[in-house]
Amino acid sequence: MTVAKSPKKAPRRAATLVMAVIGASLFLLFLSRDLPGGLGDDWAKQNFGLVIRYVIAMTMGGAFMGFLLAPMFGRSGVGGWVTALVGGLLSTFIAGAFGSFFGLLPDLLSDGWQASDLVSILFGFAVLPLAAAENISSSLIWLVMVIAAHVLSLFERRKNTVYQ
Repeated sequence: MTVAKSPKKAPRRAATLVMAVIGASLFLLFLSRDLPGGLGDDWAKQNFGLVIRYVIAMTMGGAFMGFLLAPMFGRSGVGGWVTALVGGLLSTFIAGAFGSFFGLLPDLLSDGWQASDLVSILFGFAVLPLAAAENISSSLIWLVMVIAAHVLSLFERRKNTVYQ
């Protein structure tokens, strides 16, 4: 019996969806801990549109990185687990920067590029990891989500394998 691989090389759907959820949830976690009153703070109430814009932006950043790094998820064996963990770390770090860029995009288009925009985008590398590092439970939730991305991607890879 021979195994023919499907033309779909990477399990993009699972990695994209899970990393999008990670991006949004870690940003909300970071925001809720950053404000004294959490999401019920007066600033968050007054700038609800900005909060929504950045939640969407971090979701897009996570989805984008999940899509790009999907080949790192769903491989079998110990090496596959290590690769998935590295993929989850890379996705989380870089998704924050892309999310910051996507969140700033309306301002960049209306005001033009400013030096402070680069600082905001570079800080995006730290937003999602800082949220996960805040306490052990959020780090464990992140780890469970990366494991879910890996397992779902593994199922997706197996589903796309054709036996002849």
